[in-house]
Amino acid sequence: MNGWVRQMGFPVITINTNTGQISQEHFLLDPDSRPSVPPSEFKYEWIVPIKWMEAGVVQKEIWLLKKKDKNNMLTSDQWVLANLNVTGYYRVNYDIGNWERLLAQLSTNHQVIPVINRAQLVDDAFNLARANLISTTLALRTTKYLSKEIEYIPWESALDNLEYFYLMFDGTEVYWTMQDYMRNLVTPLFQHFKSLTSNWTKVPEDHSDQYNEVNAIRVACSSGLEECQSLTKVLYRQWMDDPDNNRIHPNLRTVVYCSAIAAGGVLEWDFGWNMLKNATIASEADKLMSSLACTKDNFLLKRYLDYTLDPDKIRKQDATSVILFISSNVEGEKLAWDFVTKNWHNMFTQYGVGSFSFANLISGVTKGFSTSDERDQLHKFKEDNSDIGFGSGTLALEQAIERTNANIKWVNKNQQDVLNWFLSETKHFCIGCPTG
Repeated sequence: MNGWVRQMGFPVITINTNTGQISQEHFLLDPDSRPSVPPSEFKYEWIVPIKWMEAGVVQKEIWLLKKKDKNNMLTSDQWVLANLNVTGYYRVNYDIGNWERLLAQLSTNHQVIPVINRAQLVDDAFNLARANLISTTLALRTTKYLSKEIEYIPWESALDNLEYFYLMFDGTEVYWTMQDYMRNLVTPLFQHFKSLTSNWTKVPEDHSDQYNEVNAIRVACSSGLEECQSLTKVLYRQWMDDPDNNRIHPNLRTVVYCSAIAAGGVLEWDFGWNMLKNATIASEADKLMSSLACTKDNFLLKRYLDYTLDPDKIRKQDATSVILFISSNVEGEKLAWDFVTKNWHNMFTQYGVGSFSFANLISGVTKGFSTSDERDQLHKFKEDNSDIGFGSGTLALEQAIERTNANIKWVNKNQQDVLNWFLSETKHFCIGCPTG
């Protein structure tokens, strides 16, 4: 166990099904950072137990005891899947032929592959792409089968990884084409839960289904599925008509509130604000507080940002959260950054360390920065406020600059390929689709 507990990180195991060669390497999300990785007495090698299957049949466990080895059992013209049931702490890469066979299996009968390994394939592929070990379009292809998937874990894996694409490409053609793709991908899942819950009149019994129902509604509504948006608007309107009787199930309130407020205007927002002010249950207040940031109306977003400087409206300890909620909204990202830069002196000197989490604030409002202009804004922000400083946000600001540089590099490398892939995937079904 020394290799696992006395050195940082974990390996990526690469299997070549053409030759049977198996190798390990220290996995780094940013390969350019390798020179700065501290040395290890174990030379970043691990003793790795590998459980695997071939074409759906579980095989005898293999142990990788050194950097590279060869095992003829792994030579196959059928698909090979390693780290069965994700019992090992490592990522897995394959030769392109085996990736193609795995993708083919997902598209024809995904249930042959264990559910947790379906999530693993998606998560490994996206992280391997970030590390430049496979192409980004290969990672995107692992999501295509999701139109047939109803399980929570694979969907959550995909959505977690696709969040980075939303952050990097908001406001670009990629973003809207991606929305078309996601709307098509999630529609069968939305219809599945509509049927499972008898037209949304009950909640699934299975706990993971309850989580995935929320995913289905959130993605369907945010990507523009009209049936979903109509559902959430009707549910919210029923509550507005009878404020003392909220019939929206607690599981669905966050996503219903957010979608309805995003699709609505001042009336919907003001109703939500009044419900927040009168909320007596903390969890309900939290749901409303985050959902009010979902509006697409710039006036309402600016007003909500201004409320964070008025403790009579937003408690000091909640101000950071509200700003971050707004920055997570495509319409609010720039507004939140402008607000922070404009009011930094006031927030830093008047509110103090106990009220604002400056590290979280800087990290959160800049997480989507991916252009040279945004990098310049960060440098200017650093220079303009050098006299008062950044407190707990000092390191976060340096990390934001580093992250923005990495994001610029990633976007420059991948934007055109990603756009072309989404265009090719949507051209046959998105004619006439809304594009924002």
